[in-house]
Amino acid sequence: MAAEDFEGIERNACPSTGSCAGMYTANTMSYSFEALGMSLLGSANMANPDEEKLQSAAQSATVLVDAVKNGLKPRDILTRKSIENAVALVMATGGSTNAVLHYLAIAHAADIDWTLDDCERVRRKIPVLCDLNIARQSG
Repeated sequence: MAAEDFEGIERNACPSTGSCAGMYTANTMSYSFEALGMSLLGSANMANPDEEKLQSAAQSATVLVDAVKNGLKPRDILTRKSIENAVALVMATGGSTNAVLHYLAIAHAADIDWTLDDCERVRRKIPVLCDLNIARQSG
């Protein structure tokens, strides 16, 4: 492939700042952090260079400063149920399998009883509503 062709594909596939459009690990975790309660609702679905993202970042900073002032910590928000909600969202959207590893680690760090069997239990009960992983949609 010519360097010019490669650069053209690269510029059009990832035309700006932010993560790529696929439901890979970064987007999977971003979306699921909303369900987890660790990020503001709607903050994951904005295009990074959009003005809306700047407003969301400012709002997130305000919420974070308020949480610090009030002594609110992640362990006050994270629960077994919030992890189950986040994993359910991952399953429903065909998100990255790396989320399983991340949520096992998050649960461990928060001293929440969550195992691989719990991930499997959620997987069995939650249907894939929309497979947002564009890599699996070829063909």
